[in-house]
Amino acid sequence: MPGRESEVKFFSEYQEVHGTMCVPDGSPPYPAVALLHGYGAFRDELTGYVELAALLAEHGIASLRFDFRGCGESGEAGRLHPHDDWVEDTLCALSFLEARSDIAGSRLGVVGMSVGGGIAVQAAALDDRVCCAVALAPVADGGWWLKHLWTTSQGETGWHDFLGQVRHARRERVATGMSTKVPIESILAYGPDDLAAHRAMHEKYPQFATHAYYTSVESLLQFQPRQFVHKIRPRPIRFIHSLTDTSVPIEHSYELFGRAGHIRDLQVIHDSPHCFWIGPESRHVQELTVDWLSRYL
Repeated sequence: MPGRESEVKFFSEYQEVHGTMCVPDGSPPYPAVALLHGYGAFRDELTGYVELAALLAEHGIASLRFDFRGCGESGEAGRLHPHDDWVEDTLCALSFLEARSDIAGSRLGVVGMSVGGGIAVQAAALDDRVCCAVALAPVADGGWWLKHLWTTSQGETGWHDFLGQVRHARRERVATGMSTKVPIESILAYGPDDLAAHRAMHEKYPQFATHAYYTSVESLLQFQPRQFVHKIRPRPIRFIHSLTDTSVPIEHSYELFGRAGHIRDLQVIHDSPHCFWIGPESRHVQELTVDWLSRYL
């Protein structure tokens, strides 16, 4: 594959974060991007980020894909905290890139998928080292997203019952100091078809997280990239979303786009599942991503 890959690690709040660095052939320093995976996923995003890293290297852009804490090889398994830990992991990843002698520290970007897309938005809003961002099927609001998943498969009653379980788990944690782990599929309210697909995917890619603490649900409920996206201006951001996304509806990108600054772009994909990497538009999405980064890094 184009570029040279190496396994790396850095620290985020004193915990090891593991990743893969891909640098182009040719002379450094290179612009670089952090690639941010989705909820319960892992650094390679199936193979989507491996392919994207190669394409970026072809265009002279280095990349760092890494496992957020709680996922893959990083941190404590099951502690998936997008609202706080994952944003901090991303800022630490930027510092790791900035410190490398082969990276142009003034030319950094972020790319995120799904919940990782929301992290890309929030990190870019908080850190002006981010020159540009791409959000792929991003979650604009974690509570909005979870409610959609639950009410679609379990109805309003199921959603309210689930919130009751979260409140009960919090009371237990306060009383005992212990947090309960639950299957990811129970958090995301998978119906029979999605559940079968999830289990088949985990069999093929065992790096996927299987369980998470109830504190992870609380973190998702607090996660609100739409409250941050306006702070990215005047830096550029591109959103890429599928009209047929049933997991994270395209309204999430409409919401973020509407609140973003004047250098903004929304690319609508007309026929793709939420996970672009298993659909017919995978290469097209990767090309749109590289196009934006090549313009602004």
